[in-house]
Amino acid sequence: MEEEFYASIKLMSGEEIVAKVSYDADEDVLIIENPRKVNTIDLRSKGGNAKGFTFESWISATYDEMFIIKKDHILTITQLDSKIEKFYIKYLLKENDNDYSTKVDVKDQRGYLASIKEARRVLEDLYNRS
Repeated sequence: MEEEFYASIKLMSGEEIVAKVSYDADEDVLIIENPRKVNTIDLRSKGGNAKGFTFESWISATYDEMFIIKKDHILTITQLDSKIEKFYIKYLLKENDNDYSTKVDVKDQRGYLASIKEARRVLEDLYNRS
């Protein structure tokens, strides 16, 4: 197995993912760790419009962190720029912190209690601000 590195991978399906990657020459496959799908976003500011990106889970219905991709499913691969690598690592760290801090035992929580009028007012205010 070759040395690990962080990469952006464009799959034949059209998806772009970012992950820690190592190549297994014996099996002719990539082993990827913590893959995240790249989503482009439009940003609006007073200075004009810009494009950016964010990450989301690549495969949502699993807690697995490692996956194997056959080489023939890959369109292209490139090593991440150091700035994007740092952004990706920070994202993973923040994601892991949120996983622990947001989990609550439902039995101990009753949720937010409000009157119908109060809840309606809050939701209408939220709607009007968006």
